Amino acid sequence: MGGVVGGVLAIAALVLVCAVPVLLSVRRRAVDEVVTLASADGRSGLAIHPERGHRLLPLLAWAFALGMLAVGVGYLRSAPYAAAVFLAVGAFFVYLAWARATGRAGDGTLTLTVEGIHQLWGGSDVFVPWDDVRGLVTTRREFIVETHRPARRRRTLPLLGGRRRIVQADAISMPHTFLPPLPYQEMIELYATVPESRQELTTDEPVERARRLLREDRAGRASEPS
Repeated sequence: MGGVVGGVLAIAALVLVCAVPVLLSVRRRAVDEVVTLASADGRSGLAIHPERGHRLLPLLAWAFALGMLAVGVGYLRSAPYAAAVFLAVGAFFVYLAWARATGRAGDGTLTLTVEGIHQLWGGSDVFVPWDDVRGLVTTRREFIVETHRPARRRRTLPLLGGRRRIVQADAISMPHTFLPPLPYQEMIELYATVPESRQELTTDEPVERARRLLREDRAGRASEPS
């Protein structure tokens, strides 16, 4: 009887451990958290963060990784092969948690500064100066920034990451499926073609404007019949 109860509790704990991060990752964040004034490469600008997620997710990632390592250590004597699996998986998740905590992985935040467009995603840090932007193609999953010359690209993660679907001398892709719905096409065109407008990116004005648009979009979606 005790074994059955223990098994049920173990399964319940496993389901909880898996379900909680999933639920938190699809949680819609407050507008003021999604659109902020932040910095990239030491330059202040309009930062558009992923629309969904929760600040507890990094802590849960560490807890899960350390838990896997602890289970692996516990199995070292009784089941060495199982221990090896748990330790390997735990080490991999420790690596991912470290990458996220140090900011090396990046969450795909799009930052528009006076100098240009920045995005750190999947261990790939990309910067495109405004004067090099010649167009923007928006697909269902990503922006394709058309450029006059190759974009500056830097790999920030060892071992893994650092890849983008399109990396060409005259174009580079920036994933956006996790970003909120905003008029990116118009925003990029404005700052790329009107140099005088870029100075406002150091102020709260574009932040408040983007927040207002996002609130209106959310209110419109909320009022639609299900």
